[in-house]
Amino acid sequence: MATTAAVRQLPRLSRSVLGQCSVHFPRAQRSFHVQRTPSWLPRTSILTRPIRAQIRRESTEPQRSLTDRDTDSASSDASKEASEIAARKAEEPAYELTFTCRKCLHRSSHRVTKQAYHFGTTLITCPGCKNRHLISDHLKIFSDKGITIEDILREKGQYLRKGRLGDDGDVEFYDEENNEIGQKLAEEKKQSES
Repeated sequence: MATTAAVRQLPRLSRSVLGQCSVHFPRAQRSFHVQRTPSWLPRTSILTRPIRAQIRRESTEPQRSLTDRDTDSASSDASKEASEIAARKAEEPAYELTFTCRKCLHRSSHRVTKQAYHFGTTLITCPGCKNRHLISDHLKIFSDKGITIEDILREKGQYLRKGRLGDDGDVEFYDEENNEIGQKLAEEKKQSES
């Protein structure tokens, strides 16, 4: 009984204590409820139409949680995407580069798209020592001008050995020094340097 009497007296005590203090709580300047549109305004379809987030769409399929989905369908989707990517890569024009890493002397072949070689920055990782080799840098990430492996080797006095796959399946190798186009490029470079 004593506890119920104390609970009854609590509001009286708080009123008497608050009444003695000069604490002023300002009223809110804004009302916290949304005002309705005045009745004299015409109700438009925008105001009467429910918000799209409130509209519930019913599906013909039963709803399943994400964890109950079939893993087979996810793996088949991934394999379809992988096969599409492989088919697209096979259609892109590309160069087949074969080189020997000077650090570990490991010889490897890599496929580089022509677009990446001529317009982008291409790095190839050596499978032996995991060292990265700069093949082309037209985005000027590693140098102040756009360069390729041909320019880098030419600066060192070396040349790139190029080959071409013929229609009959034969591979023809030719040197830039012996090729007429290569000689013209070398002459132009010497003239521009002097």
